[in-house]
Amino acid sequence: MYEDLLPHTLPTETERLDAMGRAHDPDARAAIKRLCLPADATCLDIGSGRGTMAIWLAETMPGSTVVAGDLDHKSFKPNELPNLRLEEMDANTVDLGEAVYDLIHCRALLCFLPAKMAVLQRIKRALKPGGALVVTEMDFGRIAAGPNGFWSTFWTAYLEFADAQEWDFRFGARLPRLLAQAGFTDIDARHIAPILNVEGETAGAAEAKTWSLTLATLAPKLIEGGFLPEPMLRDALAMIRNPNSWTAGPGFMMVAARA
Repeated sequence: MYEDLLPHTLPTETERLDAMGRAHDPDARAAIKRLCLPADATCLDIGSGRGTMAIWLAETMPGSTVVAGDLDHKSFKPNELPNLRLEEMDANTVDLGEAVYDLIHCRALLCFLPAKMAVLQRIKRALKPGGALVVTEMDFGRIAAGPNGFWSTFWTAYLEFADAQEWDFRFGARLPRLLAQAGFTDIDARHIAPILNVEGETAGAAEAKTWSLTLATLAPKLIEGGFLPEPMLRDALAMIRNPNSWTAGPGFMMVAARA
């Protein structure tokens, strides 16, 4: 399971999740702003992690009610927001209720779940009529096709590792169609492919930091499991950490849709 390989208790996990937030929060926030939610919206952030999106929602809409749901909240950023509450929540099994939320947000969550369509149906049922889902998911198929032989071989091997864990890192490519099949409308889908460069305070720098920490943490499993030879992993990390390197990163699909 994801929680076994990348638990919140890892010494580097807070840093990794913060980097992921810096990389992807701006796109999610822009998508939510385009929705023009009511000032008193009821919002749910599933798999809230460090809580950057939940905290932003609560701060941006002080008249709203924001729920941050996760298996545990050990790494959640301290705050004293009166309109934000934390709930222990397992996305695999939780009953989200019916017509409760104006907005549900999640990121890099569904690809790790075995019953994705069942979860999507529970999310749709939990949204009020016209309520919105904003979701970002892995869409790694394109990076495995290029941009060069080494990079293609590396990410293909990483995808094989993910497949062995029963993680679906190609899920984002199917997400818009699956949302349509589930009955969502007004589907706005955008493929996001950051360029990795560690310099500065950019989304690409944050994404490079995220992958540097992720791959370093998973290195023993990747090498001992026979998915990646140590020299290839070392070279890939050197490329990601090189300030003079501008390298295509794995892609993500970000989708906003209405119930």
